[in-house]
Amino acid sequence: MAPEARRWRIALPAALTWREWAGEFVVRDERTGNTHLLDARAGSVFACLVAAKAGASLSEIAVSVADPSDASDLTPAIEAILIEFERIGLAVREPA
Repeated sequence: MAPEARRWRIALPAALTWREWAGEFVVRDERTGNTHLLDARAGSVFACLVAAKAGASLSEIAVSVADPSDASDLTPAIEAILIEFERIGLAVREPA
């Protein structure tokens, strides 16, 4: 499966609490006790994943968080955010 077709979703949404202030998100992972501060772009990606109960592809996320004409330019940055979310346990990739 191509990386842009793979679906991403929030990891254990019941274990995550979050708040948004002035475009930044604070996310608390009750499983680990970790708190994460997300900048505006990462917060937008996080919000998109929260809204997408069935998960979202990289291209769907890019269109959701960017102007459609800029979505392809932001795809590498959004993919990096998703990989970081996976590393810290906020998101998971759906099995191919």
